[in-house]
Amino acid sequence: MPDPTPNPPPLADQPKKPRGCWFYGCLTLAIVALIGFIGTFMLARYAVRKASVMVQQYTSKTSAPIQSVTISQAELKSLHDRVNSFNQTLNGQQGSRELILSADEINALIQNDPEYKAIKGKLFVMLDGDQVNGKVSMPLDDFGPLKLKGQYLNGTATLTVALQNGLLDVRLKDVQVGDNPLPAPIVAELRKMNFAQDFQKDPDVQKSMDKLESIQVKDSKLVVRSKEPPK
Repeated sequence: MPDPTPNPPPLADQPKKPRGCWFYGCLTLAIVALIGFIGTFMLARYAVRKASVMVQQYTSKTSAPIQSVTISQAELKSLHDRVNSFNQTLNGQQGSRELILSADEINALIQNDPEYKAIKGKLFVMLDGDQVNGKVSMPLDDFGPLKLKGQYLNGTATLTVALQNGLLDVRLKDVQVGDNPLPAPIVAELRKMNFAQDFQKDPDVQKSMDKLESIQVKDSKLVVRSKEPPK
């Protein structure tokens, strides 16, 4: 019997797409998409032969603890002011052409921005050198004949991020789901994928990305720079 399709419906509730899917939005949602895709891919590939084994190995009855950051109202206002200044530049107004965010600031935006309430408490972002580390704990829904409601998909992933020719490129370097590393052939396939690609099929998202000159993770900071406005 051939394997089921590797593109089944998502296992976990997908977060609502934020307006414009800005830089940190695309980054965080790409991490969620990566972890969610791993779960659907693994269960779809092996559900016929090893369903109970796969569920036991790669899901949990409990959520993994997700860290949070502490930020004062004054610090949060300053952070929002910087983000808004950068957004003004992207909208053709006078503002800052560069936005630099630490991991704590990205997590603070996730925790406090209503647009990201669907992933609040489910995702924590860490920046290490030129890499992004994401920790995710997501509740699952029933998947075909598999009764997964009440189970959690807990995982960590290491990613690289770059903006190339107007396309945000988020690639997997390493991943672990639950307490078990994924089989090498699966990891090899996942490394070929750009996990931010689907977000940019939205014309509004691509229009926003076209205004950016670069996105990079450098010295454990996310650095986003807009294109120089036309004279």
